[in-house]
Amino acid sequence: MDASDVARYALALFLVLTGVGLVYMLVRLGNLFGQATTTLEQTTTEVMPMLGKASITLDHVNDELAKVNHITESAVDATDKLDSTVRTLSSVLGAPAKAVSGASAGVSQAFQSFRSKRNQRGGVV
Repeated sequence: MDASDVARYALALFLVLTGVGLVYMLVRLGNLFGQATTTLEQTTTEVMPMLGKASITLDHVNDELAKVNHITESAVDATDKLDSTVRTLSSVLGAPAKAVSGASAGVSQAFQSFRSKRNQRGGVV
């Protein structure tokens, strides 16, 4: 047995140990992938029903928001109608009120003028 035989046996032993190490690593890596797959499957089976419930909840919230939107639109329509009614009444009643106010002011001015002239003449008309 010379040095080359020893080197060949050492190389053979190194390759066998490397192969065993690689097999061990690949088995561990396979187990890791298996566990990851199992975990993902469990997560999927647990998350999917929760997502379905969340979707249903969002649908209910959207329905309620649609109702609130309808109520808000009704309130806006009622406010617009009330505003229109107030404007109409203001324009209809405003002109006669101004006329009555003007006539009242005119009559008041006429009486004041009459009284002041009467007082200046000494009470004789």
